[in-house]
Amino acid sequence: MENNIKLSVVIPCFNEEKNIARALRRTDEYLLNKNISGEIIVVDDGSDDRTAEAAEALTPELKHSLRVIGLGGNYGKGAAVRRGVMEASGDYILFTDADFSTDISEMDIFLGECERNHDIIIASRSLAGSVLDPPQSFFRRAIGTICRNMVSLLAVKGYKDTQCGFKLFRRKAAKEIFSHLKTDGFAFDVEVLVLAGKLGFSVKEL
Repeated sequence: MENNIKLSVVIPCFNEEKNIARALRRTDEYLLNKNISGEIIVVDDGSDDRTAEAAEALTPELKHSLRVIGLGGNYGKGAAVRRGVMEASGDYILFTDADFSTDISEMDIFLGECERNHDIIIASRSLAGSVLDPPQSFFRRAIGTICRNMVSLLAVKGYKDTQCGFKLFRRKAAKEIFSHLKTDGFAFDVEVLVLAGKLGFSVKEL
């Protein structure tokens, strides 16, 4: 059967009750305004709050399909993203953090780049012109810089920021990479890029 979903948006969540409604409304609004056929997949990684209930409560309001998947425990962000990606059916698959520190409007550029030239587009908080909303604290920026430098030294070279939670994939790339992914925790982003290189997928950092 022919797939008619262009974009799947995967949102991994752990205790995101305060953020998830805004994220869902913003995603739904973007898809509607851009006339993009899409689906939204929320993966609840064993939240202690009412993240799943808050997401499900938005179902009647949204114009696009919403699925809320519970992992039944706290397995890690990598596990949550992997489950969402493997459930997704869009031609393109985006995973994004629920706090929307990178707004979904960046998809205007990301989708064009992915359609024309690359298998994977990743956001960077380090490249010139990058804007975070809300801005990160000094402590969080410092920790992020240390982590990125360690990653560059130890695992993958050539990227300014491996950890930004906003990455877009062509479906083939997403399915192949995440079917091999072993890392369940926050370091999964690094393994994603390592696997992309090993499997021959092109990556662009914006």
